[in-house]
Amino acid sequence: MTAVSPVAEDVSQRPDVARRMFQIAGRYTLINVLIAIPLHLPIDAAGFGGTTATWKHGVVVLAVAGVVFAPIMETFMHFWLPIVVVRKVLGQRSGTPFVAWLASVGPFAYGHYGGDFGRSALTALCTGLVSGSCFYFCFLTAEKNVGISPFWTTALCHALFNGTVLGVFGLAYVLGFLS
Repeated sequence: MTAVSPVAEDVSQRPDVARRMFQIAGRYTLINVLIAIPLHLPIDAAGFGGTTATWKHGVVVLAVAGVVFAPIMETFMHFWLPIVVVRKVLGQRSGTPFVAWLASVGPFAYGHYGGDFGRSALTALCTGLVSGSCFYFCFLTAEKNVGISPFWTTALCHALFNGTVLGVFGLAYVLGFLS
């Protein structure tokens, strides 16, 4: 009888793990896009979107920051760390998931207030509640799947969402719908 090495076993399972990560991240990205963008459009159209501040660092920096660095940093600061800390402090009580959600979504919303885009409190609240909740539930869903990293699946979801938003608004700008 021949034993299968752990390395060979891991390699054969990687495509399945990556596929499952993309399925989970893609599902929550789609939910996020279908809720967040339609909510933001009337907020912006009504003039409640924030100031006219603009990104001054160039489109390449925006893309790299929004699709690579922000998802990793924000997943660590706003999802992984608060969830782990709340669970360690409260244990497995019935209110732990709600407190973890608050500890994740609250700072995430606050972090999206103002900044280089001049976001309003209403826009930040919308981003925090919708996107933050999608990322939080993405984390929990990935956690339930054996072999799936909740951290990297959530970072992937965030990157997919930011990339989708950049792509949609970039296309709208190129087509002349935005200036």
